[in-house]
Amino acid sequence: MASKLQTVTPTGVKPLRKRTGRRLTMFMLKGDPVQALKRYGLPPGAKVAIVSSGPGAARKLSAAVGKGVEVGAEVTIADIETEWPVAVIDKAAFEPDARSRAIVEGLRIAERDLKEAGGAYDLAQVRTLMRGVSRQAVDKRVQDGSLLAVPGPSNRRVYPTLQFNRDGSIVPGLKEVHMACDGINMAA
Repeated sequence: MASKLQTVTPTGVKPLRKRTGRRLTMFMLKGDPVQALKRYGLPPGAKVAIVSSGPGAARKLSAAVGKGVEVGAEVTIADIETEWPVAVIDKAAFEPDARSRAIVEGLRIAERDLKEAGGAYDLAQVRTLMRGVSRQAVDKRVQDGSLLAVPGPSNRRVYPTLQFNRDGSIVPGLKEVHMACDGINMAA
């Protein structure tokens, strides 16, 4: 009856992968492998294998060490199975949720609609159009509904151009329309 193999992991040595079939455990040494082997020592019967990253590296390694080594076996990546589970991150974790996509789409639509309606003025432009009124006077008109302001870039208010006449005056009746719409569910 075959004896059960045990894998002993010395401190500082991490098991890398296992080969299917005959149990062969490979370890990856941290730091300088020569110093690590001197520090840990090898149990009787253990052999040291050097794993190359490809045919070119194997040729260079063979030329460097000469006759001091023998080729034990060639193993391809397809022959190796992972000893521990590989963490796979679901790509959906990086996608915005439905609410976030809806907010972004809503902002895009509002921006497009504002542009199609003629754009918007910033506070300085509105103050100029209104003959140099103060920021507080503009805010008061927004509060009482006689001037429309919407969120713009960097969450600063912008003022749609469609509420102004060519001479800079505000379209008459805007306050009345705003008051008539108050209480109407615009989403319905």
